[in-house]
Amino acid sequence: MINSVVLTGRVIELPKMRETATGIKYANILLEITRPFKNSSGIYDSDKVSVTLWKGIAETASDVCQIGDMLGIKGRIQTYSVEKESQTYYNYEIIAEHVSFMSG
Repeated sequence: MINSVVLTGRVIELPKMRETATGIKYANILLEITRPFKNSSGIYDSDKVSVTLWKGIAETASDVCQIGDMLGIKGRIQTYSVEKESQTYYNYEIIAEHVSFMSG
């Protein structure tokens, strides 16, 4: 099975450090990723993607990232389910396994 995600985008929301109940540090960072094609109006749209960072990656990103920085993310998709009114909903998150800081 393959579960691999590669993203390159600009930081539009800085990571916010948090801690689990067991003391493990994590953060979420929001990237804007430009699509590689133009829409029907001739404009490049973009997607906003939240990425979860754990432990050392989270700490490093929190220390050095600034708005507008370009990041490369290699990671995976992780899913979780939520039960609501007898119906199961599936959500996903991008988990960073490696972050490349591509800006100065």
